[in-house]
Amino acid sequence: MPNPTQWTYDNNAMKEDLLDLITNLTPTETQLMTGLGTSKADQIYHQWLTDTLKAVGANSAVEGADASYTARTNPQRLANYTQIVKIDYTVTDTDRAVNSAGFDDRFSYETTKAMKEWKNDAEYALMRGSIISGSGSAARQLVGVKNWMTSNNYTSQSGVSMTEAMLNDYLQAVWDDGTTVNAIYCPMYIKRKISGFTAGTTKNTNAADRRLVNAVDVYEADAANMVKLFPHRYVTVSGDVNYDVVGINEDYWKVAYLRKPIQRDLAKTGDGSNAQVIGEFTLECLNKNAGFYTKAVL
Repeated sequence: MPNPTQWTYDNNAMKEDLLDLITNLTPTETQLMTGLGTSKADQIYHQWLTDTLKAVGANSAVEGADASYTARTNPQRLANYTQIVKIDYTVTDTDRAVNSAGFDDRFSYETTKAMKEWKNDAEYALMRGSIISGSGSAARQLVGVKNWMTSNNYTSQSGVSMTEAMLNDYLQAVWDDGTTVNAIYCPMYIKRKISGFTAGTTKNTNAADRRLVNAVDVYEADAANMVKLFPHRYVTVSGDVNYDVVGINEDYWKVAYLRKPIQRDLAKTGDGSNAQVIGEFTLECLNKNAGFYTKAVL
């Protein structure tokens, strides 16, 4: 006999309760790509020049003396390879046709995701890339910020706790070379330590900076002022030892595009829609002394 009491457990007509919302907590901070200036690359092997002045010294000449010629330095070439970053994706035509929660069209939804994924992978390369010249079977790779740092490179700090004195020594080393650090990129743990050095002092930042000001603290030092502190997710990643820190003068670093990133549809090869987000770029380090890198501090 039919049950006189109707329970939800037996109600086959009850609709599902699915929120029309998709939550995604994957990080999308791209401080380098967003904050550095841009440039134009015309070849896959992108080159530029750097030079130095003679050493400073006492200089006084006798009245009427003949010219005395000293050796001059020649400009030196620096270079980096362009790297192709691409995100390919495909969505079946059936998937585009069905009624889905969270988006109207799966293809458009995947396009938006791919653009964010492209920027994440590009940011990773800009910070951590190791140079590979490439071949017909091996992809080219650019040199990232960390691997450009061959001058003020402190690799003997393993297990050493970061102190304010250490940080100021690094900043002074860059000042000694002729410029100053204006941005530090480090893991959140180290960023919190450096923020503590400021004793809670509030300072203003340039409102023209395209990055979120409320995510930036500023550190003042004798050898550098208004140094922006950025917690960066790729300075140290899983598998690294302890924590790394890089400080740069951002005016000497640029993202040079051979091909700016675009989304393009690819040929249909069946019952689906194919596309990719693709771009090609490299990192200009206009002078290797315009920053420091310290490895494995606590």
